[in-house]
Order: sequence, then C-alpha cells, then structure tokens
Amino acid sequence: MLVAPPHRPTLKEELTGLPKRLRIAAIAALALLAVVAIFLLAGGASAESGTRVVVKEPIAFNLRYPDGMERVEDDALLHLQRPGKDEFTVERLELPAYTGDVGGVLPGEASREVERLRERFPNLELVEEGKVRINRAAGYSLVFRASRSPRMYGRLVLLPEPVPGSRTGVKLLMLATPAGGAGKARDVGTSGAVKTPYRSFRFGTEGP
Repeated sequence: MLVAPPHRPTLKEELTGLPKRLRIAAIAALALLAVVAIFLLAGGASAESGTRVVVKEPIAFNLRYPDGMERVEDDALLHLQRPGKDEFTVERLELPAYTGDVGGVLPGEASREVERLRERFPNLELVEEGKVRINRAAGYSLVFRASRSPRMYGRLVLLPEPVPGSRTGVKLLMLATPAGGAGKARDVGTSGAVKTPYRSFRFGTEGP
C-alpha cells in the first residue's frame, strides 16, 4: 500500500534505520504499550461504579446505583432517591391469572397502573407505552409527565420474572426532574442517575 509523502516516514521506515538491537527493543516496547492500552480499556469498560445491592426476598434481584443516591427504608422492595432530583422504586408486581404469553396481559395491567398513578399525580399525562426488554427480561413500559409545575417526568416498567407462566415480578417506578437530568419524559431511565439502577437491574442474586 502506497503512503502519501506528507505521512512519511512511516513507523516501519523509522525502525528500519535503527540498529538491529535498538529496532528489536523499540518493537518490544511498542508491543508492551499496546498490551497495556488494551488492558486499561477492557478494565475501564468492565468496571462497575457505584453501589451494588442484592435483594433476596420476596423476589430476588440485584442492581447498582450511583454515588449520591440515598437508600430510603419504607415498604418498597427498594427505594432510592436524590431529594428534589429523582427517585427509583422497586415494588412487587402481582399479575392476575392468564393464559398464553404474559405479554398479552401486561397492557391491561398497565392501564390499571395508570389509574393508580393518577391518584398520586392528578395531572398525569401519558406520553408513550410499549414493550421493553431489560437484560433478557421482557416487560411493558409507561412513560409519562407527572406534573407541569413543578416539572416532573416518570417511567413505570412492569417486569414479570422471566419464567413461563409467571404471575409475579417487579414494578420499576422512576421519577426525575430537570435537575435530575430529565428534560423530557423519554429521558427518564435513559439519562441521569436513575439510568444506572434501571439498566443494571437483573432478577436473581448474580450480577453481570
């Protein structure tokens, strides 16, 4: 392959002009730098930041949440928050008896959840809804505007346990304000602090 004059001399040409011992040493040093760079990149990609939490009962799940979020002790399976910015709540999901695929019962259950949410947020506006998948678990997502003044947005995900015929699972409720990184409803769960627990959620006690 020809190399344009502005890009010469190439590394190969530079090394060719060196004595043999120096050339071997230079190649060895470059190879070592390449290995170190690959190791650092792999380590950076796999490093888990924040705090890992494991809940074993009544439904086993685990996730991570970033520094700055506080754990609140209440009736929820897990409740995390940054006061005035955002919060992430895990509650138990109980589905009615059904036949066929669980995906067929989730839209109806989601409609009932909207009515429950309106008891808390009377001015709730539904933005979008549809199927979602979180780390191999299939569920159903509701994205909404909780209030206009103050501005608050939310996402509720109904996530049955990934077991055929399962009638149990979790409800993941996320709320965020502009201060929490949500400029619009669809930002909830895709940006800001609540993104970490949402994207890292897994059933069972073993992490990724």
